[in-house]
Amino acid sequence: MVSTINQWMASGYQKQFTDREGLVLLSLESLTVEEAQALRISIRAAGAELRVTKSRLAKVALKEIGVEFDDSSWGGMCGMMVGSTEATIGAAKAIEELWGKNKERKVTYRGAVLDGSRMTAAESSGIAKMHDKDTLRAMMCGALTGSARQLATLLREVPASTARVLQARAEQGESAS
Repeated sequence: MVSTINQWMASGYQKQFTDREGLVLLSLESLTVEEAQALRISIRAAGAELRVTKSRLAKVALKEIGVEFDDSSWGGMCGMMVGSTEATIGAAKAIEELWGKNKERKVTYRGAVLDGSRMTAAESSGIAKMHDKDTLRAMMCGALTGSARQLATLLREVPASTARVLQARAEQGESAS
């Protein structure tokens, strides 16, 4: 009976984790009920979901969908944050807002998969510092148009400065006579 329940739970996790752009494995150590509730609310507000799972069942479910983390990533209380890439980045930023300034880290990153790229614990801790798609697009537009704008300014300045020099020379010529 126990193995049937575990299989049922693992298949439920599989369905939740399949076809998600963002999946982050979190360590949730010594959270109080109020802190866990605040964490869930902030993650949900960002558009992602948090599932507190049994490590062994989550490991089996992820292995079935082709996602594997190092053995050192497992152990203790485990949480899976899932959602779109944008929602996952937003949820990571929300986590940093909640616990970024605290001395004691109750939520740590163990690993992640974003857009098919697997990340280690060290790499996944930088998710909160990533820019969202709109910011990246604006940065790219600025980089692309910046060079063109500088070139246009340079090209416009050559005839304008020539005209100023000619005007100054003409004014000087009248006063010199």
